Amino acid sequence: MRRWGRISSAGVLLVGVGVLAIGTTPAIPAVAASPTVASHQRSAVTEQHSHKARKTCTATADHENAAHTGFSCAALPTRLHQHWRDTLQGQASYPLIVGGRVFVTSSDPGGSYGGLLYALSAKTGRKLWGPVPLSGTYFYDALAYGDGRVFVNDFDGTVRAFRATTGAQVWARTTEDFSGEPVAAGGKVWLQSESTVYGLDEKTGRITAKSHELDGDGAAVAATAKAVYVSTGCRAQYRLGVHAGVKWSDKQDCSGGGGGTAYVDDGRFYGSDGFLVMNTAHGKVVSTFAGVPAFGPSRAYFAAGSNLYAQRLSDNAPVWTTHLSGTITDGPIVTSKGVYVATSAGKLVVLNPATGRRLSRLTLASAPTPGAQYSSTPSDIAAGDASLIVPTGDIVTAYGAKR
Repeated sequence: MRRWGRISSAGVLLVGVGVLAIGTTPAIPAVAASPTVASHQRSAVTEQHSHKARKTCTATADHENAAHTGFSCAALPTRLHQHWRDTLQGQASYPLIVGGRVFVTSSDPGGSYGGLLYALSAKTGRKLWGPVPLSGTYFYDALAYGDGRVFVNDFDGTVRAFRATTGAQVWARTTEDFSGEPVAAGGKVWLQSESTVYGLDEKTGRITAKSHELDGDGAAVAATAKAVYVSTGCRAQYRLGVHAGVKWSDKQDCSGGGGGTAYVDDGRFYGSDGFLVMNTAHGKVVSTFAGVPAFGPSRAYFAAGSNLYAQRLSDNAPVWTTHLSGTITDGPIVTSKGVYVATSAGKLVVLNPATGRRLSRLTLASAPTPGAQYSSTPSDIAAGDASLIVPTGDIVTAYGAKR
């Protein structure tokens, strides 16, 4: 999950906004956490996101789920074999994987604004329905899944709901422009448009929650059944309730545009706009991080530049660091057997979660293109239904166990 730049309302690419920007990413923390972190009792935190509670082999949002944990219980081998490959009509987005289907958007062919939505068979790659045309400004169509529907949001903040089985549109609701990636949790579709966070009813599209103006715009929010987390503008972090009221915030006397990605795991909120780790209950800063995180049962894994590193969740103590050839562009995705990443060298790499040792590496169809916010489709790898789905440009490839 990365956003390498964004398009202003004047159509000018503004670079340097994203989860991981090479040359601006904070240095990898190399010291153990403070006593405050070390004494953090993961089982006593008010809001739990344990791997037992969230065990699912689907991918319902970017970075696997609405909390953006990057964890999957998909039965992936450490030596992957190609199952199928499909070519779309434009650059492919991150996939959703639910109920034997892979949902993906692509940019419109010929460079026109808007995009396309597809449903593919997770087993064979065959098109089950679509492509469904998606109108909107620029080339940005981010998606999420919930309650049997696929939700697609665009730059204009127009969210459309489609039946997962047929591709038929159920409803559409427009919020505000400069809108971010959606997630679905607790019966609502959550997103930030302009500086406001919206909650839309999954069944009807009615706006049932709306925050006041926070800061920034277009952040990728994280959500659970009890709360919504936002890392946005001027390094401000927020926890909102189910009605979008602010429960706590570290906002300073500052304002600014842009936004990052929120990641939530087992009582901790990781905000990429500022790279802070905060206690979800009261907002106290407990640590910092670098790069893009994913969370296993006892360790966190971070992709930062060409490095993948692991820390213990109990006290943030470093466990291992592995340097790869090429910048990590997609992932990490974590399963019980492996940590999966794709690199700018066009490689898909699997590492041992315990040691960081490389278990396998294969060559992709091309180097991944994670894209720029609004100027191209947001892309990433995803795991679900015993498959790892990898978009590379206009090609979508599925990997899994040898058949």
